[in-house]
This record gives sequence, structure tokens and C-alpha cells, in this order.
Amino acid sequence: MAKLAAVVVGFGHLGNFHAQKYMSLGADGVELVGLVDANSEQAKLKAAKNFPGVPVFGSVAELLAAAAAGKIAKPNLASVATTTEHHLSVSLELMKAGIHLLVEKPLAFTVEEGKKLVDFADKAKLVLATGQVERHRAVEAFRELRGRPLFIECHRLSPFPARSTDIDVILDLMIHDIDLMLAMVNSPIKSIHAAGFPVLTPQVDIANARFEFENGCVANITASRISITRTRKFRAFCSDAYLSLDLGAGTYERYHKDPEEKDLAKAISHKSGSLSVEDALKEEIRDFVLAVRDQRSPLVSGKDGLRALEVAELVIRDVKERLSATK
Repeated sequence: MAKLAAVVVGFGHLGNFHAQKYMSLGADGVELVGLVDANSEQAKLKAAKNFPGVPVFGSVAELLAAAAAGKIAKPNLASVATTTEHHLSVSLELMKAGIHLLVEKPLAFTVEEGKKLVDFADKAKLVLATGQVERHRAVEAFRELRGRPLFIECHRLSPFPARSTDIDVILDLMIHDIDLMLAMVNSPIKSIHAAGFPVLTPQVDIANARFEFENGCVANITASRISITRTRKFRAFCSDAYLSLDLGAGTYERYHKDPEEKDLAKAISHKSGSLSVEDALKEEIRDFVLAVRDQRSPLVSGKDGLRALEVAELVIRDVKERLSATK
């Protein structure tokens, strides 16, 4: 099995975790060959401690020049973990060099930028994955769930992180549950009613959105990055089934009703336990690597990331309209 050369662009908080996962996949034929960060001196100190021998470059151009000169292996795939405003420029530079990408969520800063990435990847026949990590944790539970979703309720609450404040809480946190909701409900959205408010930053720090789908399903999603405790709850009420996921604890509760059984006491079954995916980021990166190796679509594609971004932008638009009306 030929080795795949991987790089991480944006060696900050998330980039460090991506680098760790690539290093842990050495037995799967992956080699971390480079790290890129604009603050290269600080990145070099961190890399020397955690990833000895892995070179650090100040830009994608420097990395590609080193590969062209034979100083490092030519990268096959990369994680883009820069701030969101740089996703478009960095990703296009990498894809023009023929490199497959896993781009951290949100896929891009705007829908227009996201479309450019998806279109370029399609034309270049490159794998483009979106870092919607929660889908990898929830996918098994979703597959086992029977019945059409009727009502979905999500709460994603965090203490103030002092990072990712370049984007609002909708693109930072809510987009995870938007992606899960879209993966579960196979129907166009009929209407969105949203409200959100800036509290500790100039951006929206807490938001709630209610979605109504054309098939009658309703979803209510709340996201906050100014809460006291950390909560990651996703609940789905379906015809003949109920699923409760605690994505923070990695546990689930599921109830199924046998529609053929007339005795209600016998018809309802219950199952609880731990989600099988303990390290969702490692699973996400492994899925991306296999998608590149097998030339298939990843679990969460660029198109999936774009769709979640499109819905998030509609939420942001409604939030801004309501904020403007209160001034």
C-alpha cells in the first residue's frame, strides 16, 4: 500500500489535533510531511515538541516549493484548519496543486465562496470533505433509527471559548446540528424563524432557530457560547421511534415501537449505551483518507458542507433582520 503524504494548514488549536490524528494513522499508510502556519516561529516551537522531524512552513507556497525541490514528499491530501476567512484562498491554492482536502467547518466564510470550492473540486476530480465531525459520531445511531422524523430538538451550549470569535455562534456551533438535521430530514425547508444576540463579542453569541420542512417535520436548534456548562444534546422524535443523543458524553437512548404489535407494553423496546465512535476526529480523518485512497465521496462531502452553510446563512439573515428591527 503506497503511503499518502498529508499536511495540515493552520497549526492552531484544531490544526494541532488534526496533526495528531494523521500521525496516529501511520499504520494505515499515512505520513504527516508538513505543517503550515503564518506564525511559523511559534509553530516551529510547538512542532518540535509534539511532532519532531515534521517541517513547518510559513505559507502554502513555501510548502509547495519544498515539495517541488524534493525536500518533502509531494502532498496527496491536506487538512485546512485556518480561520474561516482564509478557507477559500488556502483551499484553492492547495487544490490547484492537485491536493485532496478536508476543510474544517464551516466550509467557507460565505455560500458564494463555498460554491467556488465545490465547483473547483468537482472539475479537478478531487475529494473535498467538510469537517462536520459530529456526523461521524452520530451516523450509526441514525442508520438504526426507524420512522420519519417528526420533531427534532438540539441544544449545543458552551462556556465562552475565547477562540473562533471571527465567526458567530451559528457558524461556530449551530452548524453542527444544522448538518445533523439535514442528514436526517429528507425534505426541503419551508420556513426558518431565528433570533440571536451578541453578548460578549460583536458577533452573535447565542441563537435559536426553528425550521419547518415541507414534509411537516419541525426542528428547534439552540446554540450558545456563553453558557455555564457544556451541553451537546440531540433529540429526534420519529414515527414509532425516539432517539436521544448526548454527543458530549458519547451516549444514546433509543425507543422503537413495533407497528405490528397491538399490545403497547410489548410493542415498545428500549436500548441505551455508548456510541461506538469514541474519537470522532480520528474517524473523520480516517474516512477522508479512505475516500482519497478509494476515490469515493467522504461521509460529509463539500456539497454537504455547502448545504449546511446555505441554511446557516438563512439563519444569520433572519437573525440580522430581527436585530435591525429592535434598534
